[in-house]
Amino acid sequence: MPQDNPTVGILAPAAKLGFVPHLYPLDKLHWPLGQPERLLGKQLKDLGRKDHLLLPPRSTSYFRPSFGTRAKVSVMVLEPRIVQERHIQKLLRFHWRFHKVLAAVEDDLIAHIPNGVFFPFGSTWVDNVDSLDLTKSRMTSLIASAKRSQPGHLVRHNIVDWARANEMDLVALGGGYHPFENKHEGLAPYRFSVVIENSNETNYFTEKLIDTILCGCVPIYLGCPNIDRFFDTSGMIICKDENDIRHAVENASEQLYQSKLPALQAIRDKAAHWGDLEGRAARALLASDA
Repeated sequence: MPQDNPTVGILAPAAKLGFVPHLYPLDKLHWPLGQPERLLGKQLKDLGRKDHLLLPPRSTSYFRPSFGTRAKVSVMVLEPRIVQERHIQKLLRFHWRFHKVLAAVEDDLIAHIPNGVFFPFGSTWVDNVDSLDLTKSRMTSLIASAKRSQPGHLVRHNIVDWARANEMDLVALGGGYHPFENKHEGLAPYRFSVVIENSNETNYFTEKLIDTILCGCVPIYLGCPNIDRFFDTSGMIICKDENDIRHAVENASEQLYQSKLPALQAIRDKAAHWGDLEGRAARALLASDA
């Protein structure tokens, strides 16, 4: 990217601009398209009028006197409505404070504001996937934390309890069961993986699905009801409830995996696209100005 071209800096979800935002170090931002040399070692006040700053939703953002920059400030809402409803409602009123609002809540937010940009979550937690050994030696995995606050959390634990009680060929991994250092350990050796989103919402899918596809696992999927808008689902097993998941786990086999594999491999590039969260966001902002 030429040094004088507009660029996009992204504030990490856990980071805060603080009380003197104009002094926030630009080196702490994420730069998915690269940080220009002109901005190395600089501060938020040094961003130009054509540059972009992309923020996570914060309650203070709707009332903050200033963001401390001349740049175009946008906001990105990623989590499901069960988590972000208050921000969705505030953005219906205060969207004008931002250059663009990126979100997947299409009917109840994006369609009602003039600066909305449709933006599904996706993302990935698996690094260097092309260098991983994806040889399949085990049948089915399920990754779950110990959380129980959202509907999907409870379904995961229910499936694990059922699988153990019935001696199913399913390995439960993650913080709630057997922790691992790298997420691919719970996916790469497995032919199938049970993927349950925290919340079943239109247009909402996450790294849970993306990482499974990238690691060559057939997803046994309960989540986004219109996931076929984003993927050909021939390489997946789409479930509507816990009973569908149980049936899929019971019927998982090498033969079924091989029958699904060509369609699964065909959507890998699309999964990589949706996995590039920050790159997509940056390109969406620049494209919106074109």
